Amino acid sequence: ERTTMANFPNGLTLTPDETGVGSILTVETGNLARVEVELGAIDGFKRAVCLHRTEPFWMEPKVVASIGELPVEIQWLLVEKKDKSFELFVPLIDEPYRSALSGSEAGLILVVDSADDAATTASSRGLFFAAGKDPFELIEQAAVAVGQLIPGRMRLDKPLPEFVDQFGWCTWDSFYTEVSHEKVLEGLKSFRAGGVEPRLLILDDGWQTVTEGGGHRRQVTDFAANEKFPGGLAPTVQAAKGDFKIETFLVWHALQGYWGGADIAGYDAEVQPRVPSAEILKLNPGIAKDWIPEVHVLPTSKIHQFYNDYHRSLRKQGVDGVKVDNQSALELSAAGHGGRVAQMRAYHEALEGSVAVHFGGNLINCMSCSNDVMYQEMASTVTRSSTDFWPNRPETHGLHLWTNAFVSLWFGHFVHPDWDMFQSAHPMGSFHAAGRAISGGPVYVSDKPEAHDFALLKKLVLPDGFVLRCPGPGLPTRDSLFVDPVKDAAPLKIFNWNAMTGVVAVFNCQQDKPIQATVTPEDVEELDGERFVLWSMQAQKEYVLDPGEKHTFELEALAWDVFTVAPVEEGFAGLGLLDMLNGGAAITLMEAGPELAVIQVSGAGRFGVWSRRKPQQVLVNGEEVKFKRTRQIIEFPITLEASIVEIIV
Repeated sequence: ERTTMANFPNGLTLTPDETGVGSILTVETGNLARVEVELGAIDGFKRAVCLHRTEPFWMEPKVVASIGELPVEIQWLLVEKKDKSFELFVPLIDEPYRSALSGSEAGLILVVDSADDAATTASSRGLFFAAGKDPFELIEQAAVAVGQLIPGRMRLDKPLPEFVDQFGWCTWDSFYTEVSHEKVLEGLKSFRAGGVEPRLLILDDGWQTVTEGGGHRRQVTDFAANEKFPGGLAPTVQAAKGDFKIETFLVWHALQGYWGGADIAGYDAEVQPRVPSAEILKLNPGIAKDWIPEVHVLPTSKIHQFYNDYHRSLRKQGVDGVKVDNQSALELSAAGHGGRVAQMRAYHEALEGSVAVHFGGNLINCMSCSNDVMYQEMASTVTRSSTDFWPNRPETHGLHLWTNAFVSLWFGHFVHPDWDMFQSAHPMGSFHAAGRAISGGPVYVSDKPEAHDFALLKKLVLPDGFVLRCPGPGLPTRDSLFVDPVKDAAPLKIFNWNAMTGVVAVFNCQQDKPIQATVTPEDVEELDGERFVLWSMQAQKEYVLDPGEKHTFELEALAWDVFTVAPVEEGFAGLGLLDMLNGGAAITLMEAGPELAVIQVSGAGRFGVWSRRKPQQVLVNGEEVKFKRTRQIIEFPITLEASIVEIIV
């Protein structure tokens, strides 16, 4: 199907894409660095949701009832039409250009920009668009088509680092830049005292040797750690791994070395002013002048050497990988480097190459939510998908989860979203924990020493220090696609899949009022079954529903619930670990017959199965165990991390 936008001005060419899913709009740029094209209105427009940048580094969703309400810097746009069909608009990168959309009363505007007057061509593939009846099917097919156009590499084609399954601790909100060797050990001792110990540690900003003063304007001046880490990082790494069970030790640095770049002899850094685009200036007028007016930019000819020298030094001290921040800021200094797309490609190829050599691919990309970064992560995949968890900004918590789910909906086809750290003892700790549990991404906290909610953490973390994780990204449910849960009296609903179950998390993002919410087995797309059992984490109660049947309930302000959705097979439904936020992920395989269910379990704790008939016997690893039956829920303890359960009726 084709879009109804047909009356394009001169200078635009429309061609089908090779997959047959949609069409490609090519713009005659006339060897200009920046071109704005009015695309016009969309016939039959009803409403839309978009992902738009709010600053160079991050994006947010926005729901609108007219094209004129659309913001600038749109990187993905889904339109619902009055005839209940959908149209999808995806700005492309086509070196040297990167494109984005914005709205006006007259219709859509496409901005094609290289950010470098010397980096131009005669034309650019600026936009992909397609139409369809089912939004999830449309998005999935369009992602494959766009992946071939960029060309990019899809999330499923890239290896996922092993650390995503390890419970983690990041030092950022614990100490900010005042982190030190002693404080890292203090934090690890605090976790140990409560019986929940991380296996992943992220040493965030504050460890590097940088120039004096100037806040974010400083540059890194040496590969060695600063005076807060006597003897370098090696003693801290050795203590973390030797005394505190840390398996993966990551450290932070900026893409440019530090916020203001790098000032180390031998790498030919050039001092350049930061020049934002017109759209970024509209969003944040002080982004360059007030924060970092100029940066010491490493030339692309030296960036490969810089990363390899830096990471080799870190590896020799026992470091296992890096979290690389401030990535999209590179566009502000693209002039003279072949344009923003080519410069980012060179930087990311060098970064990913070095990380592969020295750290086996252990990389978290951060502050990188612009399409010219996310589409060019060719070898890495874990990518922060929202701005930070802000402990002292209560208005941000609902927006945080909403943003991550919508970034996952589209960009989750290209990267593996990381929903960021949170603090377990924070008043909104359980709200964020529920989101992380179904996110499919890594789960890590930024708890201060002696400020933990260990009861909550034990709902996320298994006794061995690993987490129960969905294999793919958490996504908004169908009835959440065109809802603003922060403004509207409607829930944010996010679903995901485990090996044998689905999971749906429901959030009230309203600060001051309760809302009505529903959950149904159909919230989990493509989950087959004739009947389902839904297990409510909050109520600790099951609901047996047909596919289209709904469970309706009330959520208080800023409240949440998580439902495991288990298909009934031969009178059995495996619910998993009943005390875990995503307990259904503990079931890795289940086969059921009329008189016997065999379940493969990963993880220890209170295990539950719905059974139409009362069992005669329950075996765990061949040993009979006592069980409790409440209504039709059979529960019993599992003590080993890997078990085979047999239920005989």
